[in-house]
Amino acid sequence: AALELRANGGRVIREAAASHLALAGSHAPVFTVQDVVVQEGGTLQVVAHNLAGDSKTEVFLVHATLADVAGWLAEWHGRSRTVFIDFPGHGAPAPWDYNRTVVEWTGLVLPLGP
Repeated sequence: AALELRANGGRVIREAAASHLALAGSHAPVFTVQDVVVQEGGTLQVVAHNLAGDSKTEVFLVHATLADVAGWLAEWHGRSRTVFIDFPGHGAPAPWDYNRTVVEWTGLVLPLGP
């Protein structure tokens, strides 16, 4: 695994660090993604909650990555560059998971094309 992380001149490490996903043991706000719904037209509707109980909904392209969602949540928080995201039943991604899609992480099944 260490060789894979150092591959391409450390590109994976740089991209993981830039992903907005918090590393275990660090201090960062926690969000729970309660709902991810595949919508017509190739989009995902993501509903997230913060610890105060506030919720927010965002629409992403169907191939959105965990880094995309983390960036949205960090922007929503406004005071932290990194966040923890809990996907109930699927766990919390680490920075190394930055390029995995939300669909892949949650195990959603995409509808077949027309």
